[in-house]
Amino acid sequence: MTQSNMEFRQDELHHIFVPYQTASQGGTQKVTLRSGKSYEVNIPANTTEDDKLRLRNCGLQGNNVVLVLHTLFDKTINIEKSVDLLITTVDIKPESKQRCRKVYQLIKDGKYSECLAAQDLLDFIVFPSESNSLVCLRYKIASQSSRLIKIEECIENALAASNLEETKKQSIRGIYQCIRAGEGITDLDVLNQLDSIIQNSFLLNELKQVYFQYSVISRAITADLFIVNLIDNSPTITSSIYRAEILAAYATLRDGKQVSDKACLHSLDSLILNSDIPDDCKVIYKLMREPVTSHKGKSQEDDDIIGKVKKVHDSVKRASVVVPTATKVATTIGAKAGTGAAFGTFFGGASTNATLALLGGGSVATGGLGMLGGLAVATGGAALIGAAALVSVASVAQMDSEEKKNLGIAAGVGVATSAAAVGTAWAAISAFGVAGTGTAISTLSGAAAYSAAMAALGGVGVMTGGAAVVAFGAGFAAWKFLGGNKNDPKRILKQLEAKLYS
Repeated sequence: MTQSNMEFRQDELHHIFVPYQTASQGGTQKVTLRSGKSYEVNIPANTTEDDKLRLRNCGLQGNNVVLVLHTLFDKTINIEKSVDLLITTVDIKPESKQRCRKVYQLIKDGKYSECLAAQDLLDFIVFPSESNSLVCLRYKIASQSSRLIKIEECIENALAASNLEETKKQSIRGIYQCIRAGEGITDLDVLNQLDSIIQNSFLLNELKQVYFQYSVISRAITADLFIVNLIDNSPTITSSIYRAEILAAYATLRDGKQVSDKACLHSLDSLILNSDIPDDCKVIYKLMREPVTSHKGKSQEDDDIIGKVKKVHDSVKRASVVVPTATKVATTIGAKAGTGAAFGTFFGGASTNATLALLGGGSVATGGLGMLGGLAVATGGAALIGAAALVSVASVAQMDSEEKKNLGIAAGVGVATSAAAVGTAWAAISAFGVAGTGTAISTLSGAAAYSAAMAALGGVGVMTGGAAVVAFGAGFAAWKFLGGNKNDPKRILKQLEAKLYS
């Protein structure tokens, strides 16, 4: 590998969507990085897909940042014509086709579409297209970027109304960018604050769902990095064979399966719970180890489930008072990830951490494409994702009014922070309509409601022991309608079209 290639691998990759006119004629665009700092970037005329711009010394730890540019502008491919042909040939009403065309123009211009139902329909029309996979991928990125505009606006409005110092605001912006990239995060406390801002906002449930899918994945990835690093580097494990057995036991728990070797499991418990990794990571582990269940389908109060999570957290906190607790995934703690690289190098880095493969890889494998990446499915880490989701739910539900006020959350804004309201909102009723059993999510309560919420977030394993299915970003509503089965696209198409007129 040449020196220049080695340097490039240490750069932070940051993907942005460039509106059609800006890419065509040139202009400036505001970009916020993982550091939380924003820059006005000059976009040259005739910018093409995957063009790159380098910002020197603007990243975390002073790294260079490489901006990977995405756009629907293209001199060689008429993307709009390809999309219009798909709209023209699909079996929907003329008025529905016209609404899809209007949405495409907004997406192309880098604007938010108020008609998310029409955008969901257009997503479904374009995504299954195999005639031009390049057009499909580029549309996915543009469509998801359109949704993120409203999420980012929500965060900025809250920060403008908050009592936070500028450095705290910068931290929240930076954590959001890590979530946006589908990566681990640098501060779990700040993640909880960001979660609360989104959950207590006026954002549509579908947009909250897009955010929380990635927030939960980032929390799970962070816990995974800490735990795998702890096992890989523990001086108490002297045998490489036994270290491999401990790692295998953890991977089994992570997927929601039983570990038969009790001695190995006991060693894993002791190693994690007596370590100096963040308490939230220990809580996630304990929830994997002793999952909250619905007791064979019997009803259970939502507050009881939240109470159980809080009880686990309190027990971990009491047990951890004798060790210094790490709070940040930063190179200042000297931690190394499983591949031997410092944690900080994974934020925006091009290299892939092999330990994340069980979570489906996600954006880490594609250099931080994350929330812009469109529809993807992960089938590993069921218990880990579900436990991270429960910790997120509990953290939001327990935030008091003073904390919310400091975060710019006005009294009475958004959903109530009761466990039931949080669980129901996360299930995104308006977008998905029914739980996996065919029962309306709004009619569920107690453990059943949490089971539905966890299913929507991909963490079915914690509540039901099932396998995780995580649908990322754009097209999630369509995927849920499909139930993972694309054999009846006409029925799904009609259901999505009906949302335009409901």
